[in-house]
Amino acid sequence: MKYTINEQNGVIIRRFSGVVCIEDMMDSWDKLLASYTNLQDYKGILTSFLDADIKHEDNNLNVVVDFLKGRLDQLKDLKIAIVMDTPMVTNTIIMGQKVKTLQIKPFSTFEAAMQWIEH
Repeated sequence: MKYTINEQNGVIIRRFSGVVCIEDMMDSWDKLLASYTNLQDYKGILTSFLDADIKHEDNNLNVVVDFLKGRLDQLKDLKIAIVMDTPMVTNTIIMGQKVKTLQIKPFSTFEAAMQWIEH
């Protein structure tokens, strides 16, 4: 598993590749939150899993939801875009329903996700 974090037009961009498990996702969130202590200066966070093979288990969704709920103060004003292949989009929609105070939305293309965050 490999991921990169960079910035573009006020958006924090994470790109994952290789085999990604829940621990990798949580670790990358921890590193992002530790590195970007001024998240209010950004429009949003875009995470792309287009080059990744996500190892999914049903209970992982609740782990991610609990993680995000624990960081609402840091994330509540940001748009969070998740770019992934169709089968995993359902999980992003469910996550958005479980954490209604966050703006989480799934996308199938990087460009559409950037446009949503920037506008």
